[in-house]
Amino acid sequence: MTGDTKSADTGLGTGLEGATVTGLPRRWALRRGTVGMMLQEQKIQDWLARLAENPDYAAHPLMGEFRALADEHLKLMRQLTKIAKISDRMQTDTRQMARALHAASQTDPLTELPNRRQMIERLEAELCRVGRNGGAFALIMLDIDHFKEVNDAFGHAAGDHVLVEPAGLLRRNLRGHDLCARWGGEEFLILLPDTDQIQAEAVAEKLREIIARHPIAHQDHDIVVTLSLGVATYRDGRTADACIQAADDALYIAKRAGRNRWAAAA
Repeated sequence: MTGDTKSADTGLGTGLEGATVTGLPRRWALRRGTVGMMLQEQKIQDWLARLAENPDYAAHPLMGEFRALADEHLKLMRQLTKIAKISDRMQTDTRQMARALHAASQTDPLTELPNRRQMIERLEAELCRVGRNGGAFALIMLDIDHFKEVNDAFGHAAGDHVLVEPAGLLRRNLRGHDLCARWGGEEFLILLPDTDQIQAEAVAEKLREIIARHPIAHQDHDIVVTLSLGVATYRDGRTADACIQAADDALYIAKRAGRNRWAAAA
């Protein structure tokens, strides 16, 4: 078989030589993913079919050996395709697992609210934003009043329900860019970006009223709970810890004043 015959009859230029020595394997190495490998496999099969239609190639003494080599090559390609599919699935599963683990690391499993870790990250980001662009934000630290009495009177399952349902009410009655996180136990922390003191106090009162007017049904009981809330707005130079402490101090002012109310940071 001459070089001219190969070019004229196959329409593949020097593809035959490249396929058996360097050409196609190099392209396989460059083509990533199972789709590319299957396309290359189909290309070889089409190529062999065109060679078989050419009398000069079909009658060549080495054609049988070439077919055997091509068949072995295709077999190896199919094996590589299977391996690539397994690798693709493993990579997809790994990415999904990484996303799930990241979400789990930032979500409270009971209430499905963001947890303390996510709140701290968002608060640090908000501090950076305010430091760059100016503006204000507010924090509301809130606590379910007499939560231990709910557990003692109705059991821990009821206590869990008394955490979950108010958590949903809080989330649904905030703006989309606000963040409500479970801070720990029966405490929640709310971040209100672009919010001044008067606006934050209005939000605190709204949330207090919503929870107080919403009996929580559990089995045969309607459990009424109330909130104590502490409101603090950002002041220049405050760290994240100082902001949180200011809201926490205000919360305890509300508790000492009789609960079911909000108080502002000094």
